[in-house]
Amino acid sequence: MTDYNMVPYEPADIVIHVQGRGTVLREKSLIAVQASDNKIVAFGTDAQRMTEKNMEDIMVLSPLHQGMIADYLAARELFLCLFRKALGKKPIIKPPVAVCVPKGMTSVDKKAMEDAVIYVGASELLLSDVPMEEFIREFPDKFPKLYRKFKITIGITKDEPERYMEERMRELLAYAEGLQIPAERVYTLWNEISAAGENKLI
Repeated sequence: MTDYNMVPYEPADIVIHVQGRGTVLREKSLIAVQASDNKIVAFGTDAQRMTEKNMEDIMVLSPLHQGMIADYLAARELFLCLFRKALGKKPIIKPPVAVCVPKGMTSVDKKAMEDAVIYVGASELLLSDVPMEEFIREFPDKFPKLYRKFKITIGITKDEPERYMEERMRELLAYAEGLQIPAERVYTLWNEISAAGENKLI
């Protein structure tokens, strides 16, 4: 039995785009796990639907956190399932894959993402922190040779960006609390660095 280190909710979709076919898959970055034995029973949007069934023995979790891998074993199983679903019964054999990832990834985060995508069958990986729509739009003109090579793009999209902002702000407040800095002082500091009195927290 595997103990997974996942988070309850991740406001992100996993999108797979194939040149000549467009977007072939958009699924929630979720996994449904059977609590009794930690067996994965559903992936993506199918896992999300299981929350509506009120099944006591099923936990719907995400192996991603802020678009980055929080649980490597669960993430690679999620990617493997969605990759196979996107490419069908006869997938491209070991294709080079481009992956659009969140900005600010550490070298450890990047290595985890590389390992997970190579595990699903990619022969080579290109990581970009450019948003997926922009990447697909500009990639052919800016990097034509790479465009001809990397025909599959995987994106982790932030469809609910305010959820990410709220999560980061809560982390900041928790960090400040650990340093015994009151929340009111955090608000004051934020307002002091806001340009011309704009973008104030309060």
